[in-house]
Amino acid sequence: MPRILYIDACGGLSGDMLAGALMDLGWPLAELEALVAALGLEGVGLERARVEHMGVAASRLAVTVHGQVPDQPPQHDHGHGHHHGHHHHHDHGHGHHHPEQTASRRGLPEILALLERLPTAIAQPAARVFQRLAGAEAKVHGSTPQEVHFHEVGAVDAMVDVVAFCAGLNWLRVERVVCSPLPLGRGFVDCAHGRLPLPAPAVVNLLEGLPVTSWPAAVETVTPTGAALVSTLAGEFGPLPAMRLKAQGWGGGSRPSQGGPNLVRLMLGEAAEELGRDTVAELVCHLDDQSPEDLPIIFQRLLDEGALDVAAAPLYMKKGRPGLMLTVLCPPERAEDMARLVLTQTTSLGLRLRLTERRILPREQISVDTPWGPVLVKRARVGDAWRYHPEADEVARICRETGLAPGEVRARLLAIRASQPD
Repeated sequence: MPRILYIDACGGLSGDMLAGALMDLGWPLAELEALVAALGLEGVGLERARVEHMGVAASRLAVTVHGQVPDQPPQHDHGHGHHHGHHHHHDHGHGHHHPEQTASRRGLPEILALLERLPTAIAQPAARVFQRLAGAEAKVHGSTPQEVHFHEVGAVDAMVDVVAFCAGLNWLRVERVVCSPLPLGRGFVDCAHGRLPLPAPAVVNLLEGLPVTSWPAAVETVTPTGAALVSTLAGEFGPLPAMRLKAQGWGGGSRPSQGGPNLVRLMLGEAAEELGRDTVAELVCHLDDQSPEDLPIIFQRLLDEGALDVAAAPLYMKKGRPGLMLTVLCPPERAEDMARLVLTQTTSLGLRLRLTERRILPREQISVDTPWGPVLVKRARVGDAWRYHPEADEVARICRETGLAPGEVRARLLAIRASQPD
């Protein structure tokens, strides 16, 4: 079954919190250490730090670079819920960087080149995250992603956070990532460019089109790196999806909790039932003067022209007239042709047409060896088991040949199928 990771951003999120939650799920720090070595980053120290918020124990990824702690802003801790020293210290070529920070910077092309040293399953999503992050920062400053530069300490910290999350997803074999709406706090944050409002402008750019909620305290709850990770790698945003829950991992921020626990929770599970999803066109019309003996002919013609399903149900219409409701399902691209066919082949003067989603069980057709020759049987997966259904045309053929009742034919076919290996 596909593995699902649900990101419960109950208190916001950042890169070190997400990495910590993955370690809480069992992802080994040793794997990240090997990846950092492959990147050729020197003087980088990694530690799984234990934190506690409102009685809940959690993990966070603590990164040091040449003895510096990049996620602790110097001399101006305003009590924000997560670190922000590296996320906001970018230089975009506008001449307003701090003089002491000009010597060591990394641009987007350099970071992407370093990421190519990693396995493809990690390097590709990590590169997409950095491209998205650079694009959001460039939009804030009226620049281009290629002009965005991350100061070295911050670039290393961000690289480690991004690589950690991508590697953790790969290690857990996650196929589907779903994220809750993101809580956004108000207030201000100090960065290399001065004081910026919260949510940080880059965060707002990254989260455009995604569901967000308000946070009850003046605090930074979602960092740009955290926003870049989920907006790039989460395929869906919303409530907890239906799944068989396997484990949970907690990630905590380095700042004290304000307005709620400074935590993010990752919930790992497997799809409870693998349902296929598609969109079909549904055509409906009411008939009060159609000869019932014409319906089989009309049904077959619609099916021959590409209808997925055709059905009719009795109903009472205006003035108490008995009638039929005809329903036709078809692929969306066939909707107009099918509508014309319904209107020309039936007595209807009009119909309703809409696109609708449907959920379908995985299914396939198999051949079963029987005393009456090979017989086609349809099977559909329901959870961890299969449901079998002999094709009606095959049952009818055997009934004609043997004189057996349909129910007996079906029972015998299912018993034969059960005796054969899958």
